[in-house]
Amino acid sequence: MVQEERDLIVDGTQNAGMAVIEQTQVIPKTGVRIPTSRWEYITFCLYYFANNGAPIGGNGGALRQALVSQANPSGSVKWGGQTLTINSLLLDISGIMFAVQAVFLLIIGPFADYGNWRPFILTGAQIVLWIMQFALVGIKEPKDWQIANGIYLVGNLAANISVAFYQATFPSLVRDLPTIIQSENEVRQGVKSAEEHERLDQYERAQLYNMCNITGSALVVVTYAISIGISYALGAGSDAAVIRSYNILLAYFGAITVICTLPYLLLQRRRPGQQLPAGSNILTAGPKQVWSATQHARKLKHCMLYLVAWCCLQESWGTWYTIVGIMQNEVINYSPLKLNAMSMVADLAGGSGTVVMYFLQKRYGFKIQTALRYGAFFTLFPCLYGGLGMFQHHFGFHHTWEFWIANSWNFFTGCWGAYSVSMISEVVPAPKLMMFFAMFNIWGKSSSFAGPFITSAIIKRAGGNTNAAFWFLFSLGCVGVTVLWQVNTDQAKLDNAAYLEKEAQELYSDEQRARGREMIAQADEEFMTNKVLPA
Repeated sequence: MVQEERDLIVDGTQNAGMAVIEQTQVIPKTGVRIPTSRWEYITFCLYYFANNGAPIGGNGGALRQALVSQANPSGSVKWGGQTLTINSLLLDISGIMFAVQAVFLLIIGPFADYGNWRPFILTGAQIVLWIMQFALVGIKEPKDWQIANGIYLVGNLAANISVAFYQATFPSLVRDLPTIIQSENEVRQGVKSAEEHERLDQYERAQLYNMCNITGSALVVVTYAISIGISYALGAGSDAAVIRSYNILLAYFGAITVICTLPYLLLQRRRPGQQLPAGSNILTAGPKQVWSATQHARKLKHCMLYLVAWCCLQESWGTWYTIVGIMQNEVINYSPLKLNAMSMVADLAGGSGTVVMYFLQKRYGFKIQTALRYGAFFTLFPCLYGGLGMFQHHFGFHHTWEFWIANSWNFFTGCWGAYSVSMISEVVPAPKLMMFFAMFNIWGKSSSFAGPFITSAIIKRAGGNTNAAFWFLFSLGCVGVTVLWQVNTDQAKLDNAAYLEKEAQELYSDEQRARGREMIAQADEEFMTNKVLPA
């Protein structure tokens, strides 16, 4: 791209489409672009099964809660020098887990944008998750509930790190698709407008993550259907039978997780990341990147606005999911059969809702933000409904039938999970995906760290009435939805291009930038000459 185009972007007068192209090229990289292969794309979608939390988040969480309940039949537990209800204990443990995760992401995230070693993070986290899933299979006695909670905490930490870096990978997979590479070259040649390219880029990002959600939901529905048969055959007539059922289900889901995730871990390409800035080494590059982002945060206004909206809505919906999950386990008396049946309904509903949105976007071509606003708005109603249950017991998550409806509601909120991640790639600088996705997860989990503790304190002050916490979550969700409406994605792309151009000038030598442009030109020329879709 010529200097005049860059100047237009920095001055804020260039369009968002050209800014999308500029973002991917302004920071010098460690190597040439690697086109995304068909099998890499397919196995990436298959990998999403692990993100649904089926192996450890569902049955693993129910197992450790059942162990705590059986070991403490009074409903109270001594924890941290005080006596808590079981629900408060579980929320406190969730808060600790999110705090630890934030520390890990803060350390790893900024470094992962440099070089080409970041696939090892995803692989390492997934291996730890496999180990923890199978470790829970061996926990059989209520007296081991603390060990179960420790394994669950480590497993969820690994799962959340895996999710963060998996999510950060998908925008680069899309922008290295042969169709996207060709579209960029057509813009340079003047045969396609930058606006058309921007719409294609946005559509392909949304569609990949939608396909991940659809594939993951379909796989989970099938595996849950089988798990229902397993649960029915095993039965759960006693406390020991409940634990045995969860042990077997964890082994089953653990094996499926390995089958679904291993292909992508083997096929993923080590794509080039940022070069180290002149005068930096791998130890100082990460902190410098964080400091640069902090200094220029005020110039990334719409990115920061979405960060606020993301935190509020993740906190509201995520903690709602945690609390309802705890209440659901109590109401269904920890039944493995009912738990897996309800989980299947949730994924069937979420997958169906995503499929509907997939075809609507394909038909009408609306923006990622439009679909996200729809999903975010519908997350408010379950929180409000739960809050009403504080004052009476006729409704408000006190009966089994309500949890069937709550899981079915995922039809309306499923696109929040899909498009909220796609939206991050709309507003963050393209070469810094790992750092910014880590930042979003850090802030999201920091709020989730506070949220369980806050809701635990609310429940305690309400005399053990769990429904009291829903009013806090409803208020927080309303704030998130309001802020979300203020985000302008086109301006965010212009801001990002200007931010990256300034960083390139400040941190990289003229020689590094010139060599980076030569590598891009050579790689694009070779691609346009061959135009061969990798196998």
